[in-house]
Amino acid sequence: MNKHAATVYRLAPVWGQNLMLTGFSTLLDRERYGGRFAEFQSFLAGSEHWTRAEMDAYQDERLRVVIQHAYEQVPFYRKRFDERRLTPADIRGRQDLPKLPLLTRDDIRRNFDDLRSRTIAPRALKTGHTSGTTGTPLTVGYDRDTIWMTYAVFDRHYRWAGCRLASQGGDRIAVARGNVIVPLDQKRPPFWRRNRRHHQLLLSSFHLSKDNLPAYFDALADFQPAVIDGYPSTLYLLGRYLKSRGQRFPVRAAVTSSETLYDWQRETIEEAFACRVFDYYALAERAVFSGECDRHEGHHLAEEYGISEVVDGEGALVASGTVGRLVGTSLHNLAMPLIRYVTNDMTALRPGSCSCGRPLPLMEDVTTKAEDVLTLPDGRLISPSVLTHPFKPLDSIEGSQIVQLTPDRVTVRLVPGPGYTEALTQHLRAELGARLGDGVHVDVEMVDKLEMSANGKFKWVISKVPLGL
Repeated sequence: MNKHAATVYRLAPVWGQNLMLTGFSTLLDRERYGGRFAEFQSFLAGSEHWTRAEMDAYQDERLRVVIQHAYEQVPFYRKRFDERRLTPADIRGRQDLPKLPLLTRDDIRRNFDDLRSRTIAPRALKTGHTSGTTGTPLTVGYDRDTIWMTYAVFDRHYRWAGCRLASQGGDRIAVARGNVIVPLDQKRPPFWRRNRRHHQLLLSSFHLSKDNLPAYFDALADFQPAVIDGYPSTLYLLGRYLKSRGQRFPVRAAVTSSETLYDWQRETIEEAFACRVFDYYALAERAVFSGECDRHEGHHLAEEYGISEVVDGEGALVASGTVGRLVGTSLHNLAMPLIRYVTNDMTALRPGSCSCGRPLPLMEDVTTKAEDVLTLPDGRLISPSVLTHPFKPLDSIEGSQIVQLTPDRVTVRLVPGPGYTEALTQHLRAELGARLGDGVHVDVEMVDKLEMSANGKFKWVISKVPLGL
C-alpha cells in the first residue's frame, strides 16, 4: 500500500480493513498470478522429474541467454567483460561461471542504474527491498517474468506440502508474518484480519502475549485453517503456548521461512500443530529459492529458478558438505541480471540426493538468520523478522544492529553511509516505535562497527531479556 492508502487503512473500522486487504490482494494477483504464471507453473510440475542431464542442459541454455543479454544490454556487465577480455562465448555453461568475479551488495548500490538493462524503461522496472541478515538495506530490480516464476516456485513448494495456495483456488491459510495489520496500540481482540480473496486469516505478530494468545486460538478454531504459515520464531511461540497447556491444534502443514529453523523449533511446531513443517528459503534478490519436500532430507534448490554456488572467503568454490557463502545467479531476470551475486548467508550443499527421486540438489539450512526474540513490557514477543521493514528503504546505512538490555529500551546501532541524515534517524525511531508500542523507548546510536560474537558470527538482534510464556 502507498502512504495514503496506509493512512486510510489505519483509520478504517475492522470490516473496512478486511475489505481493503481483500481488494489489495486482488490487485496483487494480477501482478503475481497473471501473464506467464500458469505457463511457469506447468513447466515446474514437469521439470522436477527431469533427469540430471536434462536439468544441466536447461541451466546452461538459460545462462547463455542471460549472459548474452547482460553483455549486450547492461553497461555494468559490458565493462566487466571487457576489463577481463571475455565475451559471451567464454561463458557457455555453469562450469564457466568462475571466470566472472562475484557481484557484491556494494556493487549493486554503487552501480544500480548501470545494472539495469537498457531494454527496460526505469519506470517499468519492478523494485524490491531487502535488509539482509546484516541489517544493511539493498534495493534490487526485476522484471515480470521473474515475478511470475517466483510465485510459480512458491506455488510448487505449497504443493510439496500437500496444500494449495488459496489464490489458486486452494486451502485456508493462517499467516503470522511481519505486516502491521492491527494498530499497535490496540489492546483488545481482534488481533487479526481477514483476506477473503486468499482465504487467509492474517495474525498480528505484534500482539503475541500470554494474555492475548487464548483469543488467537479462539480465532483459529473458528477459521479452521489447513495451513499455518509464518516465521519460525512466531510459529514456535504459538506452539510453545499450546504445549504449555497440554493442547494441540492440528493442521495439514506448517510453512516457515525468513529465519533459521532450529530443530527445537521444528519439534515444538510439529508436536503442537500435529503436522510436518515445510521450510523454504527465498532470497529477496530473487536469485535463489529452495524448499523441503515431504522427505525432509534438506532443501531442494530450484535449479530452474537460478544457479547456486557455495564459495569460501576467497571466492573459490567449496566441496559439497563444506560450509561457505551462498552465491546466486538468476536465470530469468533480464531487467537487472544478478550474475554470481554473493549473499550474506552461509550454507553447504549436501552430498548425495533426496530419496524422493527429484534431480534437484539439496542444500543445508542457512545458518546466519539466527536472531533473538524481543520480550516487551506488556508481555508481547516480537520476532526479529517483523522489525526489518523500517530498514528496507534505507540505502544510506552501511549496517545496523538492534540490542535490547531491558524490556522497555531498545538501542539501534547504525553504521551510517553517504547521504545519511537526521531525518532517517527520526524515521527509524517512529517506525520501530509504531511496532514496539509506547512502552518501549528506541535509542539510535551511531557506531563505527557492529558487535560480533566470540565465534565471529553476527546477530542482527541481540536480546538480554528472558523469553516469556
